[in-house]
Formats: sequence, structure tokens, C-alpha cells
Amino acid sequence: MTLGSVALAPLLPGWGNGMLCLLLGMALGNFWPSPWTQPGPAAFLRWNEKNMLAWATILLGFELQTHFLAGIPLAFVPALLLSVIGAVGVGEWLARRSQQPAQARLLAAGNAICGNSAIAAVQPLIGASPAQIAVSVTLINALGLLGTLFLGPGAALIGLGPTEQAVLMGSLLQSVGHVSAAASGLGDGPALLAMSLKMGRILLLIPLLLWLQGIASGSQNAPNPSTGSSTGWLSSLIREIPFYVWGFVLCAVATNLLPLPTVVLNGIKSLTQWMLWIALAAIGMNIRIQTVLQQGRDALGPALGMFVIQILLVLGWLSYLKFLS
Repeated sequence: MTLGSVALAPLLPGWGNGMLCLLLGMALGNFWPSPWTQPGPAAFLRWNEKNMLAWATILLGFELQTHFLAGIPLAFVPALLLSVIGAVGVGEWLARRSQQPAQARLLAAGNAICGNSAIAAVQPLIGASPAQIAVSVTLINALGLLGTLFLGPGAALIGLGPTEQAVLMGSLLQSVGHVSAAASGLGDGPALLAMSLKMGRILLLIPLLLWLQGIASGSQNAPNPSTGSSTGWLSSLIREIPFYVWGFVLCAVATNLLPLPTVVLNGIKSLTQWMLWIALAAIGMNIRIQTVLQQGRDALGPALGMFVIQILLVLGWLSYLKFLS
């Protein structure tokens, strides 16, 4: 299935290998389910789903190159922060009012940070189901495809120049591939700015993971001011942080303190992508299409609304900068 998605990806530009792996896995799991329900294959799929995602998240830390931040003018940093905080804030607001809080938080992570990779990283912390993962991956990739196709022309239509378009793309589009494709026609300078903003968003995955871990454990270990247990709560929180979060942070620190050769980083990136694709294919095989369609209808409005709010926040900041100038 993973090889099939790689073969199909050039024929379906913008879809992304991750979403194609998920869809092919769903097709195989729904139209030929009997072999995969046997104890052996079922256990193998569960192992892939759990372990591949964890190690892909750890290796993702090697992509967090802080030198990219040097290419971001300070005036554009608030656009990046507004986009991330806007998505996460709306997602948390929806989560606290929804019967499916995990779905809202998955959509927020995918929109705010880096699409499939962020969804894969946060899903164990919030107890998301395979169907919720499938809905989130599908919707986030669909929004990313629409943004790749229409964000640049729409920005040009309202009078934004290449630099402002790059800020929109780097602050809003969900995956590195979306940003690269959308910014490729803007010139070398704006394209580098868009990619730098995107990498800045990926760096914020670390505080997002720690924050979600705090939410996950907070209801059970909330500090009691009358007993002075704040220190005990913090220690408990640190102990409960999953190993892959620590691995992710260590890899991010290591790649910036001890820079690796480009060929090694490219190899790690390829390995990370393949592991994520294999995990998404395994997740897809355990998902029933009817469940996805039912949950997808409920999630479409929140996902689209979240993306629109991000666009308005970034446009608002760009308008403010133009007013000041």
C-alpha cells in the first residue's frame, strides 16, 4: 500500500503520500477485511500503528533546524504565532464543548503545526481513535490542497506582494510540501521566507506536546493549593510524558548542537516519512468507512472554520503592518 501510494502521488499532485496511504489502507481493510482480522495480522497492524508513529515522531525532531529562524524578519513573527495560537485556541474551545474533544485537538494540531506529522505526534496523548485520525488527516490534507491552489492567487487578487504571500503560505499551509509547492513561483527570497516560517511553526510542536500532556494528566493529578501539592503534580506530569516526546526533544536539541551532514539528515527525513506512511496505512486498515463518513460530516465545519480564522488573523497582522508603513 505504501509503495502504491508513492506510485500514485505524481498522478495526484497535492494529495500527499500520507493521505494516499491512509485511503489505500481503508480501501483494503473495508473491501477485503477477512485476512486482517486474524490474530496474527491484527497484532502486526496494531504494532505498526503504535510503534511506527512513535519512532517517526522521535525522528521528526531532526527536522527542527533553528537556523531557519534567522531568515524570519521580526515583523512577521507575530503572523506565525497568531496562526498557531488561533488554531490551537479554537481547537481547545471546541474540545471543551464537544463530545469528541480528541477530534478538535487533532484538527488544531494539524492546522497549526505540520499536518500529518503533528496529528501523528499528538494522537497518543489525547486518546484519539483510528477513525478520528483518518478524519483529521483527510480534512487537513484537503484544506492544504485548497490553500496550495488558491491562497497565492487570492492574496495577489487583494493586492499582496510576493513577500506578503510568502508570509501567508508559511504561516497557514499545513505541510512542508504544501508550502514548497505554493511558494515555488514567488522567487528565491520569498520562498525561503515561507519555508522559514513553516519551520518556525514546526518548532512549536514541542510546547504543544507538553501542553497536551498537561491537559491529559491534569484532570487526574490537578494540584491542590490547600495541600501544597504543585511540586508533586509537576513531578508526576514529567514522569508521565511519553518516551517519544522526550526522544523528539532530544533529537531536536542534538541536531542543533551537533549538526549532522546534509546527506544524513536527508536519509533520516526519508526514513521518517516512510515510517509515517506505513503507520497511516496500518491505521487505515482498521477503519470502517461508514464511521469516517459519519464523523467527517461533524468535523468538516470546525476544520474549515479553524482555517478561516487563521487566515483572517494573519491577514489582519499584514494589514496592520501595511497601516504602520
